[in-house]
Amino acid sequence: MGSVDQGMLVDVVNSNDVPVGVLARAEVFRKHANFRVAHDLIFNTSGQLLVQKLAPTRLRHPEYWGSSVAAYLFAGESYQAAAERRLNQELGVRGLDLDFIGKISMNDDGCQKFVGIFSAVHDGPFTYDKKHIEKLEFLSLQQIHHLHHSGERLFTPTFLRVLSYYESRIQ
Repeated sequence: MGSVDQGMLVDVVNSNDVPVGVLARAEVFRKHANFRVAHDLIFNTSGQLLVQKLAPTRLRHPEYWGSSVAAYLFAGESYQAAAERRLNQELGVRGLDLDFIGKISMNDDGCQKFVGIFSAVHDGPFTYDKKHIEKLEFLSLQQIHHLHHSGERLFTPTFLRVLSYYESRIQ
């Protein structure tokens, strides 16, 4: 399992998601560079979504809940390859067929972030790095919405945007 590497090189992209340079991940927000990530939404056979609670040591959104898997794309890496790589690194799952749902863009602290969204079905078990992820839990989409709207749990802005896009695509 891999840990988050602030020194990894990521593509800087223009407003059309075309690479225009390379930058260390740690520099992205400081330089307001546009970048790419992939998010995996992993459902169990009962239709519940696996969400992860970020560890309290995380730099961004500590102890917030987020997507099953989230990945910065390495420079030159495809959305699919990043989604598969981090699925293995974050959850210990290999060889799972990920379905491409679509791509969105959103503002993230002054950067334009492009998000490739994938989904798959897997009941576990999962092996995860407890320094990176505090907890994993399967929840129904209804439970997620209730927890968010009631304020009982904080969810990352990217996860909420990804979930909204996913739900608009499956209806």
